[in-house]
Amino acid sequence: MPRALHIVAGQLRPEASAGPIQQAEDAGRDLSRAPGVEAVVVGRTEDRLVVATWLEGRDALEAFAASREHMSFVMQGLAPVISGMWSAAIEADSKLPPADTATLWVWALPARDGVYEWQVQDLLAAVGALPGVATAGPTVEERERFRAGGVVCVPADALTAFEERVALARREWTIVVGSLEEARVPVVFASVGA
Repeated sequence: MPRALHIVAGQLRPEASAGPIQQAEDAGRDLSRAPGVEAVVVGRTEDRLVVATWLEGRDALEAFAASREHMSFVMQGLAPVISGMWSAAIEADSKLPPADTATLWVWALPARDGVYEWQVQDLLAAVGALPGVATAGPTVEERERFRAGGVVCVPADALTAFEERVALARREWTIVVGSLEEARVPVVFASVGA
């Protein structure tokens, strides 16, 4: 059965102080205790906080979204420290993130006219071929502003190859499907389950 992946990428406010940012990061870590969660990876830079959460399947999304852990992450963690964010929920046959994940690259393809399904499928295949462990698929929520999205978990020894491949591919992707929402962050926490 395919897993569900929930991605949140927050833009940190420049004036946000270290304490509240750490609280937001900690609330992201706490998502590992939410119902249906199989793995959580948190990444952060000076201006971004990214959390990717792997769930047992699409049916687990509703309980996860309504959980105390998720609501606390969004309302008490993110809200005080971000100036904006994007999120996406996708469904894909995928592996859980490996324990040696050093960098997290998250992306989402905005829904727009003129992009055909075969182009989306080509993009998903291209992302799946990048160095690292990819989880990529179509979005699953009706009100979603994205058509597809995903995560690539990159180990430290594959980061240079990953960056080179993405740099080459990004120009082609932009020509074919337009620009992606994306963020690349070093991992600060990974809970990959039992």
